Amino acid sequence: MTVLVTRSDGGTDEFARYGDRYVKLGDGSLEINRVGAQQPTRYPAGDWTTVSGDEKRSHRGLFRRTR
Repeated sequence: MTVLVTRSDGGTDEFARYGDRYVKLGDGSLEINRVGAQQPTRYPAGDWTTVSGDEKRSHRGLFRRTR
């Protein structure tokens, strides 16, 4: 699935490899995980406005243990 990032300057970046996913981080930044890439592509908070495509799933399982 294609991930499309709209930057704050009005431009767009397209990531079109199969399996590309994005992650919105807690500090407001955005990370694009590309298949086959060693490092993710990062957008600091404020450098991007919208993102569409496949969002990476959480690593949390369906059931959580409570102690």
